Amino acid sequence: MSQPETRFASAGDVNIAYQVLGEGRVDVVWAWGLTSNIEVVWEEPSYAAFLRGLAEFARVILFDRRGCGASDRHGGTVTATLEERMADVLAVLDAVGSERSSVFGVSEGGNLAALLAATYPSRIASIVVYGTVARFLRDQEHPWGWADADWLAAFHERVRAGWGTVESSAMAVQLWAPSLAGDERFIAWMAKHARQSCSRSVILPLMRAYEAYDLIDVFPAVRVPTLVLHRTGDVLVPVAHSRWIAEHTPEARLVELPGIDHLPFVGDAETLLAEIEEFLVGSRAASATERRLVTLLVADVVQAPDVIGDNTRREVTATRDQIVADHLARFTGHQVKHAGNGVLATFDGPARAIRCALGIVDAAARLGLDVRVGVHTGECEVHDVEIGGVAIDIATGVAEHAAAGEILVSSTVRDLVAGSGIRFGEPRTVELDAVVGRRDVLPVLRHGVSPDAARRLAIEQANVLRRDGEYWTVAYDGHVAMLRDTKGVRDLASLLGTPHRELHVLDLGAEGVGARAVDAREATDAAGIHRERASGEPVLDDQARTEYKRRIDELQAAIDDADCRGDPEGSARARQELDALVDQLTAAYGLGGHPRRTPDRIERARKTVTRRIRDAIARTERAHPPLGRHLQASIRTGVFCSYAPERDVRWTVEAHTAPQKQRPRFDQPATGKSSSSI
Repeated sequence: MSQPETRFASAGDVNIAYQVLGEGRVDVVWAWGLTSNIEVVWEEPSYAAFLRGLAEFARVILFDRRGCGASDRHGGTVTATLEERMADVLAVLDAVGSERSSVFGVSEGGNLAALLAATYPSRIASIVVYGTVARFLRDQEHPWGWADADWLAAFHERVRAGWGTVESSAMAVQLWAPSLAGDERFIAWMAKHARQSCSRSVILPLMRAYEAYDLIDVFPAVRVPTLVLHRTGDVLVPVAHSRWIAEHTPEARLVELPGIDHLPFVGDAETLLAEIEEFLVGSRAASATERRLVTLLVADVVQAPDVIGDNTRREVTATRDQIVADHLARFTGHQVKHAGNGVLATFDGPARAIRCALGIVDAAARLGLDVRVGVHTGECEVHDVEIGGVAIDIATGVAEHAAAGEILVSSTVRDLVAGSGIRFGEPRTVELDAVVGRRDVLPVLRHGVSPDAARRLAIEQANVLRRDGEYWTVAYDGHVAMLRDTKGVRDLASLLGTPHRELHVLDLGAEGVGARAVDAREATDAAGIHRERASGEPVLDDQARTEYKRRIDELQAAIDDADCRGDPEGSARARQELDALVDQLTAAYGLGGHPRRTPDRIERARKTVTRRIRDAIARTERAHPPLGRHLQASIRTGVFCSYAPERDVRWTVEAHTAPQKQRPRFDQPATGKSSSSI
């Protein structure tokens, strides 16, 4: 069997390269992890032999993810979302005439296989998941994650520095295929495959995109037969990850095999192929009633009481429904029904639902209507055109917590749109009537840098802190986040814009962004002023000290008198008050006996600026952990504050304050109207 011909399928405006080999009874999509090149794979004999082994009992469909290999590398970015990648697979299946297929997901490709099965059970007959991780990032809430942020940061640097080189591939083989460590021919092929799969400039954004995946809510929604395969000695991915997946996937069967190699075509590939063949030949058909993963959008109009007459209510409802219908058609959503006072629609992916919501909110605003939107992705029961399940109640509850003109999403949605360029505000915790416990919801940011610009910043590895209205876009180390504007973030902007320069707290407090830097001589002079002004007023004045002394003398006399009368209780009460007065005097005078003084202007500024800078760093760390850690190590606070990184880090700092767009609102004070829901 020779190398198959490479063909192309159109997924929107992107061409996806694919190959087909074999004429078996079942179709199997080969979903490879990370990067690929479907032409270079045939140059490695063990890889080619494995694919031909699959083709003995299946029609095997290979493809390169968008941005990699022979697929288009222009007109988009390599950090495609899982939603876009699902669309690419479906485009390839349509091109080869496959109505129903199984998916073999290798490593990170197992995440794609699970999401496809949960979202499109009518198209996906079964999945095979090999060496897969449900959640990459390890933290306090998820101690079973693959690696923590510090390890990943170091790993990223090693990959970036050596991508596509023989030296780097030699180290990579020790993780991916340790049984072939030292095999120069295989190492050289690994290096070539890396170079031909994607360029060095995009490998880190690609890795960060899949490391942001959190599919712990997706695997339980997979309702097709699932085979979970893992080699017990896998050096790269411990077998515990597959055990977790098998335990939480309803129709999963776990098969643990001996071996130390992560690559399935290295080592005992024959046993692996035998397990897959047995599983695929006996796969079951889907039931008439499907349970699948669905993204739900609930849109509701916030309306004023004095325009809620019957005729006006019908007009507003009709306007809302038309706006929603127009945008659903544009973004391939499907209206199911009205949920309470809102419209309920379904989508095949969350990014598409959010972009539809953005269009709905903007279109309604131009007509003077404020629409609130809730978006949630969850498992639903699908009966023809009807759907059911608690996910609908959650989406409705999320919408109820949205403010006028706001789009709120559940944390599940946030986790599934990694790499999309969609930006979210800081999460807030709410209680939903439909579920027990509290849940995080996040607002979709409608201002600031565009999604395309956010992706470009990530790929270009630019360090940017840019203010657009009430939000700051921050790009660092290939990751982009958004921060709400505060004085503390403005302080950070001043410091990052003047590295290794000291800024006085009075300048930061007065100026915010653009505070002036001072040189060493100015700093010395200002420090002298600080010492001169530090005298302040004593905490206790002369009259207070006199009163304290008088009361202490009285208490001492009372103690002596009680002791003489044999009154231990009276003595104890007097001693208790005396001890309290002594503690107060100690606080006022300090250990050295010198009177403490009230804080002066500079001291108050130091405390205020320090507090808001530390708060801004903490908020940054929640939104962008690598940058938060960098700032913790590089920002110095005190009377003089500075940004002093160990290595040379250059920032582009911009502070544009965009004018707020004015538009009609039903709750404007001038009209005396308030808002309510229809």
